[in-house]
Amino acid sequence: MNFYLQLLGIVVILSFLEFKIINNEKQVLLFVKRGFFPCVLLCFVAGLRALKVGKDNYSYSRYFLKMTFERVHFFNPNFHWIYNLWDFIIRQFTDNVFVFNFCCAIVIYIALYFFVTRYSCDERVSLVLFITLGIFFNSMNQTRQALATAILLFGFKYAVEKKLFKAMVLCFIAAFVHNIAVVMIPIYAFVCLVPRIGPRIVAFFSGASIVIALGYNRLIRIFVSIFPKYRYYLKFSKLFVERRSIYRYADFFMALILQIVLVYGLYKLRLREANEIRNGEKNENDTSNVNDDYGNILACMNAVYLCMTYLILNGDIFNRLKSLFVYWVLLTIPFIIKKYFSDNWVIKVLVCVVSIAYMWRLGVHDGDGVIPYKFFFDWEDVLF
Repeated sequence: MNFYLQLLGIVVILSFLEFKIINNEKQVLLFVKRGFFPCVLLCFVAGLRALKVGKDNYSYSRYFLKMTFERVHFFNPNFHWIYNLWDFIIRQFTDNVFVFNFCCAIVIYIALYFFVTRYSCDERVSLVLFITLGIFFNSMNQTRQALATAILLFGFKYAVEKKLFKAMVLCFIAAFVHNIAVVMIPIYAFVCLVPRIGPRIVAFFSGASIVIALGYNRLIRIFVSIFPKYRYYLKFSKLFVERRSIYRYADFFMALILQIVLVYGLYKLRLREANEIRNGEKNENDTSNVNDDYGNILACMNAVYLCMTYLILNGDIFNRLKSLFVYWVLLTIPFIIKKYFSDNWVIKVLVCVVSIAYMWRLGVHDGDGVIPYKFFFDWEDVLF
């Protein structure tokens, strides 16, 4: 665990590095943002990990070594054929599983870099949360889902820009890497097709997440009574009876607090805007201070995450969904701090300290098998 605490410290230090290279005409030739060097470091740490780091890492490595042309199953919707194609292409150049891991890490951290630098109000806080919320741990264990999520992070740009076709293409590519990405198709399509994500849509997402969460117990019982063959797949006998570790409740309460603050903050902004219009300080057609779509989109994404964190208390089948939507928490927390707390550095420090305590608790359980960390050149780690 000490390795990750030291890594976190180095990431914070590297996040202060930001510079521009400008020519004589004052044109920017190169702009290295503060998220660049931390992402490069994390890419190397994840890409050079030993096979023992991550419970599923060994299985993915064996899968890579067995990949042949016949196993790709081109365009077959019953197989994650794009992931197989990715394995097959790399397999043509090397049979070294560590090269394969590093190639996967490059894709994952390029996506993370652009996701954070484009949309985070504070890249440093987002990168700290990436480690302390356990997303970094998951990415080293759930390789295929991490790749699918990376593609979805690229697609978020097109969803925000209302470019439906490009967003859908990336969603379908991600779905053939890992089928969990299918859930993002209707969400991205909704964001693209709705002209403006306003407070009413935020209220709808928030209300729907509450209804689904509170009504899940009854709905799932009705579902398995109608379709008993799904009892085994849903692990129905274990639902509602297993005790959950404390960090799962922490996820739920964090998402709940974030949603309350988001909705309340958006309501206050809306109220202030109405007062400005009533007092003649602002024209009714002036939308410069309207609740921007970005904040509302984050509120919608966090509403889904809140729902998943509640449902995971009842069943592990929602863990994959929860680990997908947690990426938007990296944007939500810095957004709240900047928008509603005037970018207060004390709150930033407090958030980071609390999240480090969370990471320590998460690390004790180590559900992803990434502790202790080892590099691949540890010669005890050999793939047979």
